[in-house]
Amino acid sequence: MKKLSKSAKKQIYNIAFLLLLVAVTLTVLLLSYQELNFGNIFAFIKSSKWWLLILSVVCMVMGIVFEGLSLFIISRSLGHRTRLLPSVAYSSADIYYSAITPSATGGQPASAYYMVKDGMSAGTASFTLVMNTVVYTASLVVLTVVSFAIKPQLFSEFEFWPKFFVILGVVIQSALFVLLFFCMTFNKALKKVCNGIITLLTKMRIVKNPEKWRNKVEVEVGKYAECFQQFRKKPFVFFIALIFNVCQRVVRVLISCCICIAADPQAPFWDIFVLQSFVTVGYTSLPMPGGVGVFEYLYVHIYGLIFTDTAFILSSMMVMRTVSYYLSIIVSGAITLAFHTWLLRRKPKEIEEVELPEVECELLTKGESSDGQEQTEDKENEEYV
Repeated sequence: MKKLSKSAKKQIYNIAFLLLLVAVTLTVLLLSYQELNFGNIFAFIKSSKWWLLILSVVCMVMGIVFEGLSLFIISRSLGHRTRLLPSVAYSSADIYYSAITPSATGGQPASAYYMVKDGMSAGTASFTLVMNTVVYTASLVVLTVVSFAIKPQLFSEFEFWPKFFVILGVVIQSALFVLLFFCMTFNKALKKVCNGIITLLTKMRIVKNPEKWRNKVEVEVGKYAECFQQFRKKPFVFFIALIFNVCQRVVRVLISCCICIAADPQAPFWDIFVLQSFVTVGYTSLPMPGGVGVFEYLYVHIYGLIFTDTAFILSSMMVMRTVSYYLSIIVSGAITLAFHTWLLRRKPKEIEEVELPEVECELLTKGESSDGQEQTEDKENEEYV
């Protein structure tokens, strides 16, 4: 019997950890709230307008499509002759693996793997994902700013811990965006600062291999610096990709709006939109797969500002979570599996050459210097996926 690879074992551990986390979260909720039961959930669904529930599922699917559109427009601007359906498959792989791995660490490597398998050069795949990371982070900042602008008074009414998690999310996303901005525009100064920190940590005997970390800084900062040069050549690409990423965040928020209004037509739309935006900012910045546990905590405590019926809040949360997370995993996983099967059955596609600066794609592999090494890393990626 063939032994499982380290990547396969890691994926199994991630899924097992996710299932355990979900089980613990549901157990805590069931023990804490008598109103959370299948009877109330079925009653909630039965009393809801069916077309709005269907619309919430459509919004979930459109979230996958909008990210695919962003990857599509970016890769096309870099010269890759891609199509929309494969781009949606890249997006599905990102969403699926991000949902089952802590801090969404598995999403980009999976997307990069399928991009290269589909004929995209490693450089183009790297730049596409780096650019999309920048605009995705910017879209979260935009969503946060808009939410505060629409209903600033709602945030002031939060309890301490919900307010803490939202503030933490805002700080992390803002810091990440500033870091990416510095990587793109002040890369030389940032490299000096990072190298200085590495030297200091080496003298303190915290870092044992300083050259390894200096090379890593050189590669990572270099990728974003080259990305900025691409943005300068075609600035419209950034704004179009930003629009698609903002649309992705908006339709994800609209899932909750559709579900709540489906059960209560008098529910305040903009209040739900703002509250769900705060929930999103609060849980997406924490290193938990899908924000399991944190999402449920924030939803129950934040939505209590506009809804007094605990059974309504808990039922809407479970339906919303089922559509936005669990059903999203199933749909994105099915698309990824179908695309993976299609790639295995078709003839190998020649990787096209695109004129791009030479930047190592650490999302895929760390070395492409020899055929043997490429084959080994390619095999590991296949086992991972």
